[in-house]
Amino acid sequence: MENLTHCLAGWQIGQLSPFRGVGPRAGLVGLVAANLPDLDVLLYAWDRDVATWQHRGLTHSIFGLPLLALSGAALSRRWLGTGRFRDHLALWSAGLLSHSLMDWPTTWGTQLLWPLSDQRFDGALVFIIDPMFWILLGVAPWLLVWALGWSRANAATLALLSVAGWYAAAAGLKELATSRAPEPVIATPAPLAPWQWTGVTPDVPADPERRRYFLTPLAAEPAGRFRALDTDTRALLSRHHAVERDLWMRVAPAVHHDEVTPRGREVAVVDLAYTSWLTPDHFRFGCTYVLDDAGALLDRNAAPIGP
Repeated sequence: MENLTHCLAGWQIGQLSPFRGVGPRAGLVGLVAANLPDLDVLLYAWDRDVATWQHRGLTHSIFGLPLLALSGAALSRRWLGTGRFRDHLALWSAGLLSHSLMDWPTTWGTQLLWPLSDQRFDGALVFIIDPMFWILLGVAPWLLVWALGWSRANAATLALLSVAGWYAAAAGLKELATSRAPEPVIATPAPLAPWQWTGVTPDVPADPERRRYFLTPLAAEPAGRFRALDTDTRALLSRHHAVERDLWMRVAPAVHHDEVTPRGREVAVVDLAYTSWLTPDHFRFGCTYVLDDAGALLDRNAAPIGP
């Protein structure tokens, strides 16, 4: 989830009655706590490989969060000089936990069990940018407090409950939309299009293609057939670390084209999960690899692929 939503969620958590002991700046503490796990993006300035595999890792896992909560509570208690340590610890725990819980329903999910496992747990219910969260966590509580005279605690409680309701609605509608597909598919939320999903058939060794559908709770529209990334081609490409990293980030990889050119064998791999419904043949997450006859990587062009 993007950080504006995390900011709003953390601020609303800080308004709740159980955290009044932290003092008047509880909302600010909650905001910082809800964003702190994303400090791992700073790894990109150090090493891209480490950042690719570790983003949403230690700072998002059930093993890393307690360490962050203890450290954050000690700092905020010392900085503010208000409340008891346990008050700060409770607020930090809630803010940090909200971050992982809000990342889990997105497509890339979060590595909740890192370092025991690098599996990403994901619900694929909402896109990482969803303006509805800004309304539920920002606009609506503000109106309740300043226009209707609600207490901040009551407005925050309703805001957080409405977020849970939004997730529940997305889960139910996704199940309905997936059922519209004529065959089993992996469904991912469409960018900036609530309650619309892109369905892609699973990667099955016996099936040489992956079929894509645009899904809504009312209908499924066929949206193309693509060559599956077969075992041999995947193994050939994965010999190269940069390509292995690319494929690990792909939700539904497929081959856009595979042909011999004057430069060498050119293999273009796209992610079928994220394409705009307005331009369905334009792939935002695509890479073109050029290999020589021995399979050595001559070129890697990580750029959108389209007609």
